[in-house]
Amino acid sequence: MTELVELTRWHRDYARAALRVALTLKVVKPRAGRAPTCGPAATRALVKCWAVLRAPAGKRLAPTLGVLVPLLRRDNELNLTDAEAALLVRMSAATIDRRLAPERAKLMSRGRSHTKPGTLLKSQIPIRT
Repeated sequence: MTELVELTRWHRDYARAALRVALTLKVVKPRAGRAPTCGPAATRALVKCWAVLRAPAGKRLAPTLGVLVPLLRRDNELNLTDAEAALLVRMSAATIDRRLAPERAKLMSRGRSHTKPGTLLKSQIPIRT
């Protein structure tokens, strides 16, 4: 206790109380997440805007939404209300990236590489030692 008081320059009573609190277990409840502000219609519209611009990153897509969304709405390519369009235009780059993550995953081609692991290929590659 004396070492703690000397190191931290706390008062003895405060140090005693801090040690007592540190020994008790606290029940930590998970926080409730926030409700999403834009619904599935805005996400579908975002995917369409993303596809029109040839799949840019969220940082590049966010500034262009202010121009693109009114143009696509004018040509009846996006069926959004004014409130949904306003939410889509205000969407941040990080939110755009989170919303587009499933679509990006669909574009990634995954499959077998047709290369077997082993020493057959290693023995054919000349390496000077």
